[in-house]
Amino acid sequence: MNLVAATLVVSLTALFIAGDACNLVPKLRWSDACLKACDTAAQYNLCAEKLQRGPEVAEVTVYAILVARLARMSYDDSVALAVRMISGGSLPGDERAAYQHCIDSYATARTEIVGVTTDLTNCDFARTRREYDYAVDAMNSCVSGLKPTTPLAARSAADRDLTVVAYDLGALVLGK
Repeated sequence: MNLVAATLVVSLTALFIAGDACNLVPKLRWSDACLKACDTAAQYNLCAEKLQRGPEVAEVTVYAILVARLARMSYDDSVALAVRMISGGSLPGDERAAYQHCIDSYATARTEIVGVTTDLTNCDFARTRREYDYAVDAMNSCVSGLKPTTPLAARSAADRDLTVVAYDLGALVLGK
């Protein structure tokens, strides 16, 4: 786990241990949270990869915030790659347009996932489901516009999958 991700885990754990937990949100082992949230083995494995170095038992909100923040960081890295590819001039015109579309989609997903993080941190869930929906839709839009062989395609698909896992963990807080 890189230093930034480790810092996220420590800060989130401290936040909720300090008594700022949300009412009526269950505490679970990370493995149980992933099992309840994820519908496929691939989703479970991704969830486990992201949460296994976090607290063994925590309020589900901690896990949802952690994965949302990891998604945001991954979005930033993917956008940086897309910008470098466009700036490098090596992309044909149709791929340039698809990459630009992805940059725009990532901006939407990032805005929405930051909103999710704020909502979950403040235990204010009025807009959270809509924000998750918009983030997933934005990532699906990016992925569907890319040719599967492009350098950004696999990365965007992985970001979409992480966004879906974030959504599914959030659903444990919001209700499915």
